[in-house]
Amino acid sequence: MDFIEAVKSRRTIRLFRQEPLGEETLLELVEAGRLAPSASNIQPLEYVIVREAELVAAVYEELAWAAYIQPGRNAAPDQRPTAYIVVLRNRDLEKAHFGIVDAAAAIENILLCAWSQGIGSCWLASVRRENVRRVLGIPEKYTIDSVVALGYPDESPQLEAASGSAIEYYLDDNNVLHVPKRSLESIVHLDMFGAKPA
Repeated sequence: MDFIEAVKSRRTIRLFRQEPLGEETLLELVEAGRLAPSASNIQPLEYVIVREAELVAAVYEELAWAAYIQPGRNAAPDQRPTAYIVVLRNRDLEKAHFGIVDAAAAIENILLCAWSQGIGSCWLASVRRENVRRVLGIPEKYTIDSVVALGYPDESPQLEAASGSAIEYYLDDNNVLHVPKRSLESIVHLDMFGAKPA
């Protein structure tokens, strides 16, 4: 899959086939995150790969899923993620608020690298962080930025044009997830604010 196709076709996945991801694959995803830009090259990020079944199940319980369509995307046990990457910010290294920006760049690399290999992902910020800290033994000097859920997709969300200001994703009668996106024309300005493409 070429890069532009990966960017255009990637959707958030919340239902997964129960096929394990190999250690080498997971390390490659972290490598993609590691190579993302970092403000002042401080590199405050570290990662916990979670792949052991009991830990994967424990982490799942500490995440909030798809607020717009609850309980429609609370996955059954046979459709849950098979691995996670927990993204940490080392407070001893962070400079101002830039660790958040570093994390976003790294996570986007992880999502796109995963999708280019047919792996689905869900970037989760609704995390019961202190519980995840306890489950995974994460020291206090680390901020848990986000959790990336991973696995081979068991759904195919559909992209569609947003209608007006309606951006809430939704499930149709066939349990297919629809994801509205604002049009390029509605968000881009050429040279001066308000000047639109021809």
